[in-house]
Amino acid sequence: MSRSAAGGRERREPRAGAAAAGAAATAARPGPLTGVPGVLLAAALLLLVARAALWLLQPLASEDAYITFRYARSLVEGHGLTYNPGERVMGYTSLPWTLWCALGLLARVDPVAWTRATSLALDLGSLWLGWRMLAPAAGRPSAGAFAVFFAGWPLFAAGAVSGLETSAFLALLLAAAWAVSGGSRLAGPALGLLSLVRPEGLAAALVMLPAARWPARAAALALAGLGLAALGALHGSPVPQSVLAKAGLYGTPGPWAGRHWWEWLSPFPVGRFPVAAEGQHLLPLAAVFLVSVVQGARTLAPQWRSPAALAAAAGVTVWLGYVALGVAYFWWYLVVPLAALGLLAAVGFPQLVRGRALLAAATLAVLGSWSVAIPVYAGRAQAEAAAFAPVADHLAASGAGGAVLLEPIGLIGYRSRLRVLDESGLVSPAIAARRRAGAGWYADVVARERPEWLVVRPEVLERGVAFAGAGAPFRATAERDALLERYRLERPARPGLGQVLAVYRRAGEPPGAVNR
Repeated sequence: MSRSAAGGRERREPRAGAAAAGAAATAARPGPLTGVPGVLLAAALLLLVARAALWLLQPLASEDAYITFRYARSLVEGHGLTYNPGERVMGYTSLPWTLWCALGLLARVDPVAWTRATSLALDLGSLWLGWRMLAPAAGRPSAGAFAVFFAGWPLFAAGAVSGLETSAFLALLLAAAWAVSGGSRLAGPALGLLSLVRPEGLAAALVMLPAARWPARAAALALAGLGLAALGALHGSPVPQSVLAKAGLYGTPGPWAGRHWWEWLSPFPVGRFPVAAEGQHLLPLAAVFLVSVVQGARTLAPQWRSPAALAAAAGVTVWLGYVALGVAYFWWYLVVPLAALGLLAAVGFPQLVRGRALLAAATLAVLGSWSVAIPVYAGRAQAEAAAFAPVADHLAASGAGGAVLLEPIGLIGYRSRLRVLDESGLVSPAIAARRRAGAGWYADVVARERPEWLVVRPEVLERGVAFAGAGAPFRATAERDALLERYRLERPARPGLGQVLAVYRRAGEPPGAVNR
């Protein structure tokens, strides 16, 4: 071999060695996901898939979300936090969420996409916080159990795509517990925001307040006080009219009549199987869920200042309030209580497991719940779209103006932009008060307000029974008939197409005419 060839090899070998060393250094360099447990990564992927599936299956937000969207749009358009311009009624339940929706509208982003993207990010944050809370307090098996349950259970995905503030409520509750337990300077602002994100948030914040340091307590109380005072100044009361109206129409009958809030937790049926769809979905877990919750509570009790214990206590307090009062059931109310109970169950469940069979069965129950949940949540959304969207578009296209009296005020109110007279009283306190006074409320409201439009379910007129809540709409059949003489049917209901609402328009008189 020539000397030049040997020298070339010597020159090449150091280069090869340097390249190998560089590759090894690159391989050893930590990436963005280095150190993240595989179970947590899998749960995050499951969470994304679950939320994306319902996002695609539900083109519209939940009906009640459009109430908040209309308030946010009104604020952006310069009418203030009002549903009907000039009427300062607090028909929304979350000031922070309404302001956040207004920010999205100000940025010209569709509110459905804006709220869903926000909730998706918040759910990822809640997943991470739940893991970080449980791993040191109860071990990685408990953290993994919560991660799979939260990521894969359909109710949480439905809440995230609803357009409502449920994901924000849960994320704030977990963040406040984390900040309070760690003595963070953010504990006070987190507790203050939690107290304003929903009416129940105030109770959740008060549960965690004793564990906070004094500066955090002062900051939380100051922020909550300022927020409540602002609401009182804007609307005359810091209590949402929607809360007052629902309590008046549906009542607070107590824990037995309101057992839809807890019957799914009992492995012993109490005279019936769960009536709510969410309770039916949870029923296969009942045999181990309650025992796991009790065991988890016993485990976390000595660690009462830990973030997991604080978050669980706050969420369970919200749930116990629903139970004690027998609050009317709305499915999205269950998101935060179920997450809190899920934290406790995740702590207790690994203590019951011997081997992998029960763990595998529980995982299959979570994943299998989608086979029955998709028809429920997608079906609800599709039914609302079929029932409300055509009416909303019809009223918007009419260009007639005037007021409309109806019960489903969300999508129809948002798209039509008409002045809304709300049968349930969520944005119309006078109607709520009249309904509590007894029969004939519908006839009296029409006589007083003289709306241009009536949007009504035909069975309300045929049977003389309100769709929901207290008070018969008419005192007698003759009163109903006299009312219908002043209106003509403009768009009939089409039940076969899912269009369950009929549209009547005032006949022969311009909107706003007065009795003589």
